[in-house]
Amino acid sequence: MGHRTSVKYLLFSIFLVSSICVTTTSHAATIWDKRKKAAEDLIQPAQAQKETQVKKAAKKIPEEVNLLDPADITIPDQYGTIIERHKGTNGKLIVHIQDPHSNYEGQRNEANILESLIKDYNLDLILLEGKVSDLNFNYIRARAPLEERIKEADKLLKEGEISGVNYLNITTNYHMSIQGIEDKKLYDENRTALWEIDKFKVPAYKYVNRLLAAADILKPYIYNKDLLDLDSKKKDYNNEKIDLIEYYGYLYKKSKEKNFPLYTFPDLQNLIKASQLEKKIDMVKVREGKASDEEMKDYNDYLEITKGLNINDLFKQGAMLASTLEDILATNPDQRKLLRISKALFIMSNLLRIKVVPEEYKYFLDHKSDFDPRSWSDFLKQKSQGLNLSLDIPGNVSIINDNLSTIERFYGFASQRDRIFMKRVNAHISNENAELAALVAGGFHTPLLTRLLADNGYSYVVVSPKVTTETDDNLYRSALKREWLPEIK
Repeated sequence: MGHRTSVKYLLFSIFLVSSICVTTTSHAATIWDKRKKAAEDLIQPAQAQKETQVKKAAKKIPEEVNLLDPADITIPDQYGTIIERHKGTNGKLIVHIQDPHSNYEGQRNEANILESLIKDYNLDLILLEGKVSDLNFNYIRARAPLEERIKEADKLLKEGEISGVNYLNITTNYHMSIQGIEDKKLYDENRTALWEIDKFKVPAYKYVNRLLAAADILKPYIYNKDLLDLDSKKKDYNNEKIDLIEYYGYLYKKSKEKNFPLYTFPDLQNLIKASQLEKKIDMVKVREGKASDEEMKDYNDYLEITKGLNINDLFKQGAMLASTLEDILATNPDQRKLLRISKALFIMSNLLRIKVVPEEYKYFLDHKSDFDPRSWSDFLKQKSQGLNLSLDIPGNVSIINDNLSTIERFYGFASQRDRIFMKRVNAHISNENAELAALVAGGFHTPLLTRLLADNGYSYVVVSPKVTTETDDNLYRSALKREWLPEIK
């Protein structure tokens, strides 16, 4: 086969077998990216130091470095951040990489992370969301020269046609077993539910936004000063005017002012302690061995705190503390009602945009009565009239009422897929007698997946690829809507 034909064959093959990935997170500028950024800011200095320590130890006494201990796994910090570690009991280690769907920078970093795991820890097995079969691109390696493979694969990665896993498979000669972990029927049901949401998403989102605007106008008339202050901080955080450390620091300080016990929020407390210690530490002096005994004590305390910090639990605790504070600060029924409506509207907005995070979806399931659009409209209209504000309150409640079941079905399928993932992980680990595997799936799946991994005895490391650029939402949606899935059989 000639040079030109090889390149054409490469293109044809990639387009023929490209897979899509139905997921419930999308791209930069979501709460997941705030979480990644917060993790990078807090954990990366400690991670970089840990990486240096492990590499030194490996050179001196390689026989004593247990590569299946999650504490000893490192990745180059320019590619991503390890945001959680767990030591299991079954002798198997899963590196869960949170897939940055359709983001070129994130997918390149995903490929780089996988390559570093292959080089440093002999990773061979890659388990992939969005696929069922073991189809890979190894056959292309002999049919197109490396230079052309890299050129064409990079182009397709930018266009969202392939993933970082595909890119690595095409542009290198590493041996890798790429196994899908989907159930086709459930995958298709999840995908179909997404298309159903798309049919009403735009008018529903506009409806919710109009109610959110009306609620915001009413807040100064109904909320007290403390609630208004808390609401302002939440908006500043959601709009990226303040970072997570500042927002959680505010929640922490406000809780102490109100004499609320914080012992039930250990990760949040540790975050505040770590951020305070970080301000006192000169990392350059630590690396150069010039730090004083007191500075090294602070540094070691910092390392200990960040090592034990569970990022997923941290965000759950942050959301719980914000809700608890709202309950404490609200002093009358109108304030409580407006708080519930505002929260439900915010979550509904995220549900419609497929940007909801697990704790928000759990709130949706646990508080169904709060998601009644008739009660939203009636309350906002009543208060508007009582205050002579003449707010424009839309009355087309059916756009939400008639479609709630579709929304719930979509997210329900996504949760069911996590349990299928776990069954397929167990099967592939057993079939290949693997002690180490990479599991590539979207960040929405992380909380339940890590719980299932722990329940099954696995050690795990959660890695967030570095993403500093926004994903093109149209590119992401286009990738989701591709109809061909020949590899899913």
